[in-house]
Amino acid sequence: MNTLKIRSNLLLFCFFISIFNILSASQKGADKIYAVVNDSIILKSEYDAKIKVLDNTTLFSKEIADSLKENMLNIMIDDKILQIIAEKDSIIIDIALLINDVNKRIDDVKLNFKSDEEFQSYLKQNGIDENELTKNYLEQALKIALKQHLIMKHQINISVNENEIRAFYEENIDSFFMPLSADLYHISVVVQPDSNALFSSLQKMESIFMYLKAGNDMGDAAKEYSEDKSAKNKGIVGYIKYNALPQELATFLYMNSNQETLLVTQSRNGFHLIKIIDANNDSIKFQQIIVKMPVTKGDSIKAMKRAMDIVEKISSGSMTFEDAAKEYSDDPSTKSEGGFLGKVAIEMLSDNIKNILNPLEEGKVSDVVLGDFGYEIFIMKNKSGGTVSNLEEVKDMIASIIENKKVEKEINALIEKEKKKTLIKVFE
Repeated sequence: MNTLKIRSNLLLFCFFISIFNILSASQKGADKIYAVVNDSIILKSEYDAKIKVLDNTTLFSKEIADSLKENMLNIMIDDKILQIIAEKDSIIIDIALLINDVNKRIDDVKLNFKSDEEFQSYLKQNGIDENELTKNYLEQALKIALKQHLIMKHQINISVNENEIRAFYEENIDSFFMPLSADLYHISVVVQPDSNALFSSLQKMESIFMYLKAGNDMGDAAKEYSEDKSAKNKGIVGYIKYNALPQELATFLYMNSNQETLLVTQSRNGFHLIKIIDANNDSIKFQQIIVKMPVTKGDSIKAMKRAMDIVEKISSGSMTFEDAAKEYSDDPSTKSEGGFLGKVAIEMLSDNIKNILNPLEEGKVSDVVLGDFGYEIFIMKNKSGGTVSNLEEVKDMIASIIENKKVEKEINALIEKEKKKTLIKVFE
């Protein structure tokens, strides 16, 4: 499967997740009737929930979100009228064919994840599971098929010619830039304090842990012992979005968000004692005590020298990158996989890392790069993108976009015609 198709599937998938959240939100709230379309009703709770999701989404720009909110009621009314037209025209859809197509699309999306567990975790973060995803993908596919059948039923000819495709490509050529992506591998060399300082921090953490286990109040302990600004608030943090936390802490909290026991972990900020207060799909509230690890300039120099020695071993051919990662990397999540991070869009990385990787040849080990915890070493395989797709590569996609626009125009005309014969009442 080519890179463009995989990227397209993933973008559509992320877009669908956002749309699904808007659609599913309509099932919550009070059952006050907001509008009537013939004998079908639209609940005020449906409308309010969709507006709320648009207020919170980060997928759309503010301008697009505001436009959707302004037209939301009209969109919901048009969907009801589309159903009325389909019933009048006795439209029948072959569900079996749609199910096969939906399953194939989901399988294509899964190719963007390292494992099924990672895919399931992504779904969980967005508040759905695979069964719900399949069901709602099918509902969207049904809506698309419905419009296609209406076009055929009303004998409306939709065609796209070469001149239209070329004109669209030239007008939107910047949209067809494929960002550089690659299978990215790394070796993490963490700056560690000397053994005496580390032992001292661990001893302090252990004594606090035992103090809390003896039944003492965590808030009081946080005010007295925590080395973090949250100490002033008895160690309480949140509600805070996971993406606002250091990645390693966010991952740990998300995976343990249902735990009721006292948790212990380490982040770039130090050692944490954590108690979960509450959590939802994208945010968490917790109480913590942090004991920081004292790191000196000498510790940093030692880590950098260690990283440079690893680069030398790989560059000289005495070790492969994967073997070096398994032996030397301080990242436990990728160490056993030879440092493999996954298929990564280079543009999404921090500037200092991006500037190293953009000119780096495939299969060549990078220089040592300063990272969040210490130092990083990278290698890229299976590089793709970094250029504008040529017309032939995106021709089918452009034809589909233009065709869909023409279909929407014709469907809207049918809806507007049916509206004149439809009882529509809005209760403000």
